[in-house]
Amino acid sequence: MRVRRLFTSLPILFAGLSLFSSALFAADKPVTRSLFDGKTLNGWTIENDCKVKVKDGMMLLAAGNGWLRSNNTYRDFKFHIEMKALKKEKYDAGIYIRTLPGTKPFPRKSYQANLLQGKEGNIGNLKGASSKGLINPAGQWNVFDVTVVGRSISLEINGKAAYKADGLDIDRGYIGLQIEVPSGGQFLVRDILIVELGYRNLFNGRDLTGWA
Repeated sequence: MRVRRLFTSLPILFAGLSLFSSALFAADKPVTRSLFDGKTLNGWTIENDCKVKVKDGMMLLAAGNGWLRSNNTYRDFKFHIEMKALKKEKYDAGIYIRTLPGTKPFPRKSYQANLLQGKEGNIGNLKGASSKGLINPAGQWNVFDVTVVGRSISLEINGKAAYKADGLDIDRGYIGLQIEVPSGGQFLVRDILIVELGYRNLFNGRDLTGWA
């Protein structure tokens, strides 16, 4: 009976191994994933006293002071996001990368690409992370592409290089959005994409090289 059960289980075992090896093999290629499904806030957590709504396939940073963070933490990655200020002037919000939770209303252990009018994209606590003149006028969409590797970060705004800076000393953290509606106004957000970098395949799909 034990032998029969073993042979009955073998097809299931091999099928599972095949799926597992295929997943590992595919992990060698960078995969772009959406962090926002356009319908819900699944995959996100609201921190502190703020409100975020889903409207017409977009996030609306609707009210309060706080931040919206990803449920997962990230180390090295490429990050794409599109945002639009609904306030004509004196708007303010932010994009957090490698940020740690705690403190109110906003996290202190963080790196924030500012969305304050006139300082869009700047990271105040990182030398060299500043740029001007790449932002579309209020009421239009702006595209931010962030690349984080090791201690360095580079930013493109609307397809143009803004800066590259070094000195990140938080090696892993959350991605998030600062919500500062009372003084900074509402923002719309769409097309939030991430590609995680630096992962290596442990199985070459041919033999057991690297395994004992």
